[in-house]
Amino acid sequence: MKKQTLPLAYPFDWSGLENFDYPLDANGIPQVYMGKKLGLKYNPITIAQYGLFHLQKYGASNDESELTIAQSAAAWLVENFRDWRRDIGAWVYDYDLEFYGPKAPWVSGMAQGLGISLLLRIHQLAADDQILEITQRAFRAFLHPVSEGGVTACFPDGSLIFEEFTTEPPSLVLNGYIFALLGILDYAIFWQNSEAQDLFQVATRGLIKNLHRYDTGYWNLYDLHLTRRLASPMYLKVHVQLLRILAELTGESVFTATAEKWQRYLSSPICRFRWLTGKVLEKIRLYFS
Repeated sequence: MKKQTLPLAYPFDWSGLENFDYPLDANGIPQVYMGKKLGLKYNPITIAQYGLFHLQKYGASNDESELTIAQSAAAWLVENFRDWRRDIGAWVYDYDLEFYGPKAPWVSGMAQGLGISLLLRIHQLAADDQILEITQRAFRAFLHPVSEGGVTACFPDGSLIFEEFTTEPPSLVLNGYIFALLGILDYAIFWQNSEAQDLFQVATRGLIKNLHRYDTGYWNLYDLHLTRRLASPMYLKVHVQLLRILAELTGESVFTATAEKWQRYLSSPICRFRWLTGKVLEKIRLYFS
C-alpha cells in the first residue's frame, strides 16, 4: 500500500501552554495526579502529547535524548494497546472520571487521534510493522458510535463529532474533537486512505456548522456538556491555535475568522472580567446542582 511521509513536527505547539512537568515512572513515562481518590494514573492523552512534544524538540535540535523520550512514550502506547470492541483496538482507560462520568473501561477519541499521530511519526524514523497495525486498528474507533465501542457522537443538528470523553449524554469537548480530527488527517495522509479523508471532510463540515455553539459572545465554552463550562484562558488559547491549524489545513475562512474573534476575547479586559464573573457563578451553580 502506498504511503506518504508526514512532517516530523506535529502542527500543534505546546510552548507556553504545557510544560509537561509531571512525575515520571522508572521508564520516564509521565503520570497524572487525578485527585486523592485515584492518585497517580497513566493518561494515554498526556503520554501521546508528551511524545509529540519531545519529537518536536528533537526535530528542532537533533538532540538524540529528545528522540529517546518520544520513543519511550511510543513504546508505552504499543505495550498498552488493547483489543476493545468489535474490530477496534484502543488505549483503554481503567479508571472512572468523576466530572464527566465515564465508567471504566472507556476509550477516548482524543487519545486515539494523538496516539495515531505519534506512532506514525515514530514509524517513519524506525519502521515497525506492529506500529502500523496498531494505527489501523486504532482508526476504527472513528467508524463506530459510542454505543458500539467507538468514539463518534453527534451535535444537536446530527453532525458528526468525535468524543474525548465517551459519555451519555455527549460532552462534545472542543479541543478533544479537533485533536482527534488531526489524528484522522495524519492517518489519511500517511496511508493515502480515502475513507479517512472523507471522514475528515465530513467532520470538518460538521464543525463549521456547529462552531457557533461554543461562542458565548464574550468567551467560549470548553464543551457542550449540560454544565456548559466556560473554557479557561489557557484552553481558549488552545482553541485559537487549533482553529488556525484547521484554517491552514482546510483553507476554510470560518476557522480563521473565529480564531481571530476568540483572540480578541482573550485580549479584551472587559471579556476577561466577564469570564471571571462567569466562572464564579458557574462554580456556585455546579456546587449547588
